[in-house]
Order: sequence, then C-alpha cells, then structure tokens
Amino acid sequence: MKIYERSLIEGLSFALDVAEKNYFSHSKHVAYTSFLLAKELDLPKEQQKNIYYGALLHDIGVGNSYTMEEHCMVGHGIIQGLPMEQSIAEAVLYHHEYQDGTGPFHLTAGKIPLAAQIICLANFFDISFIQRKKVTYDLTQEIDQWIHKNEALFYTSLVNAFEALIKKEYFLLDYYNNEFNCILSKRIIIEENILDFDKVKLYAEAFSKIIDNRSKFTYHHSLGIAEIVNKVTKALGYSNEIQNKMHIAALLHDIGKLAVSKEIIEKDGPLTEQERFEINKHTYYTRWILEQITGFEDITDNL
Repeated sequence: MKIYERSLIEGLSFALDVAEKNYFSHSKHVAYTSFLLAKELDLPKEQQKNIYYGALLHDIGVGNSYTMEEHCMVGHGIIQGLPMEQSIAEAVLYHHEYQDGTGPFHLTAGKIPLAAQIICLANFFDISFIQRKKVTYDLTQEIDQWIHKNEALFYTSLVNAFEALIKKEYFLLDYYNNEFNCILSKRIIIEENILDFDKVKLYAEAFSKIIDNRSKFTYHHSLGIAEIVNKVTKALGYSNEIQNKMHIAALLHDIGKLAVSKEIIEKDGPLTEQERFEINKHTYYTRWILEQITGFEDITDNL
C-alpha cells in the first residue's frame, strides 16, 4: 500500500463532515483558511502543515451527545493515538478557545496555543459565512464588520493576518468557487509523507471506533469484522499486501454509517421502509468517502 498522509487525512476529514451533517467540505474550508493564516503569519512550513492537518481533523471528537468541552477532549485523545505531531492534538483540544476566556476551558490571552486560535478563527468564519455563495463588495464589507465585532476574541497578530488575507482577491473567490477541492490541491503546497501499513492502520482503527461508538448495537463491530478477516485471509494464504488491504477495508466498511442518524441505527425493532431506505445509503457514502483517498482504489473497487 502506498498511501500519502495528506490524501488520507483529507479523505477521513470528509467523513467527519458527513457525520456532522455539514455541507461536505466544512473541514477543508477551515483547513484552507487556517493554512493561509499560518502562511500569512510566516510560520515555519512544518507548522503550517501541522495546522492544516489539525484543521482538517478539528471535528474528530464528533458525537451526538458531547458537550463542547467533551468534544474537544475526545478529539484530543483520538489524535494522541495517531502518528501525528502532538502539537496537533493540543490545537484540537483548544480550538474553541477565545482570548476573553469564554471558551469551554476558559483560557485567556497568552495561554491559548496560536495554532488553536488559528483553527478557531477559521472555523468561526466558515460557520458565519459559508452560506454566502456570491462574492460581492457588500460581502467584503460584512466580513470587515464581522472582524471588528469579534476582534477581541483573537490575538491581534491573527486578526491583522486575517484582514490582510481577506484583502487578497483570490481568497474569497477561491473560497466560494464550485471547484474548491481542485483549488485546494493547488493552493496548499506541503511536503507530505508516505505512510506504511501500521500507520494507516492506526487511522483506520481510530475511525472504526468513531463509527462503532455511535451505537451500543455496533460497538466493536468493525474491529470484530477486522479480526475475522485477518484469520480468514491468513488461512487462505493471501499475500501480506492483500491481508493488509482487507484489514483496512474491514475497519472502514461501515464509515458511511456516519451519514445515518443515530435514531435509525439505534432503533429497537424492525425498520420502516423509509428507515431502511436511509440506512441503505451508507454503502454509497462509504465508497464516496474512501474514494477521496489516493491508494485506496483496490479497497473501494471491492466495496
């Protein structure tokens, strides 16, 4: 398996947007703004990359019953188990902190990691303005008013960087472009790593737990399927590469269920025709999510 770190993280971030019922590029829009802010602040390239990855995964603590604090803590815990820089976990932990102390952990100015503040601003901006689809002069004025209204929440250097970024014509034109995903690959230039199977497995296991933990009926289901697949493929004498691909496929085979409401998944009793229709969509979303990841072609072709 030849899996690039960026492609894997971008693909799995798409699953988080599906789970949150966001429009399907919230994480990428937040990551785009975060990366450009880090660049505007002239942060080291490695830090720019880490902020980009952190922004892509800022919602990894996704859940239907978490408070904001729990959401951040769960995300922090998951990322600590991934083969990533630990500064990313810290950024996710504090990505809802404002310098006036009104965030879930009540951190104040100077105590919030800059990376966390960058992701926080980018996330707040996206939530506030993503529904606007047309770039007009009035939109730029509205954003300018929004900046001044909320400037006390963020470090001055970050507010200045955001103001400078907004003045660059390409930023908003890119942001609302229908071909945003193509633009993202051109604008975000980072040095990415190729992940071996053990590292890919850590990501797959983390997301399998996110899937299974949504319901008491599916708890440990994906891990259980993966264990069975390991025994079968080994007994059949398949090559290590095929065993590895089958293991990843088993861990992620239900990732599309993140698009299905928890009420349907946890329903105690037979499903109605309408509910069955909804749950049957999960195979489509599983394929769509995994198709985002370069190197998963053999896996998606057999789903």
